[in-house]
Amino acid sequence: MSIRKRAAAAYRPRVGESVLDTRTGRTGIYMDTIGGEHYLRPPEGGREWTARPEHVSPAAPAGAGSAEGAADAGPAERAGPAGRADPAPAAA
Repeated sequence: MSIRKRAAAAYRPRVGESVLDTRTGRTGIYMDTIGGEHYLRPPEGGREWTARPEHVSPAAPAGAGSAEGAADAGPAERAGPAGRADPAPAAA
């Protein structure tokens, strides 16, 4: 007698959702599934690429607090809430 484990339900992204291609490490926008392949495109636009459904997972939300993301952020993204890298001069 063997006991089978049921496979976990596959993640199914929504059109326009930001996803991670775990095979390549690239983040893309989910466009469609055709012929068993997910079609993704770069968030900034450009050429689409395909990924197998088992290699696609939800992308971490922007500003999730990872050290890697902070290192890649530009000065405006690292700055405070007003987007200023340095405090405003005091009014005299």
